[in-house]
Amino acid sequence: MIQPSRLYGGMGERRYKYMYEYVKKSEYAPVRKELEGIIKRVQNEMWERYGLTFQFQLIGSGKRHLITRIRGGNGGYDFDYNLIIQRWGDMYNSKVMIVKQGFMNAFKGAVKGTPYSSPKDSTSAITIKVIDKKQKKIFHSCDFAIIYYEDYSVNNGYYYLRNDKKRKVYEFVFRSINSGIEEKMHDILGKNGGWAYISEEYRKLKDINEGKGKHSYSLYAEAVNNVYNQMYLQ
Repeated sequence: MIQPSRLYGGMGERRYKYMYEYVKKSEYAPVRKELEGIIKRVQNEMWERYGLTFQFQLIGSGKRHLITRIRGGNGGYDFDYNLIIQRWGDMYNSKVMIVKQGFMNAFKGAVKGTPYSSPKDSTSAITIKVIDKKQKKIFHSCDFAIIYYEDYSVNNGYYYLRNDKKRKVYEFVFRSINSGIEEKMHDILGKNGGWAYISEEYRKLKDINEGKGKHSYSLYAEAVNNVYNQMYLQ
């Protein structure tokens, strides 16, 4: 079995001071519950108004219990959900912009009475945040991506709703799935301490990525690949 010092250049001894810290489950679990309550209110609204149904799936770092934030920073931590359309209802022949606006309106209603800000129409998601305006600090935020699968592409990828702000166009764009990551993850977890290696490598990559804009899933995939290569290819 490889040693931490070999994989992380001495970081296994915890001499390295990370910019990022992991958020404890006791802190983020109630937030997740609150977010899923909001999603369920959106589900009810979309069904009652349009006959549209969707499932939701926690993805990214939240799914893998790798939720991070900058130590002492004001950006908080975030969740990511896929809202997977199952039945289109009255929106079957609607323009993509109408679909996005329907979800935006449903979220506006769903966050009323909560500490969350009004939803923002981001490029590939709908974003809500809990903000302390006096301290100019974000406690936590959440991105909701609207997606659907076609029967033949379930194992290869999905279509997500994108707001192309430069072209001023709403469209569904295909995104492929890197299926090899889960297999590598399975092999790593078969080793003693495998998860600790991934957790350490992921946090290291978060530090390196600061300001470069890579998404959490890309960093997670990179962490898995790095650990796998050290374990099996050297």
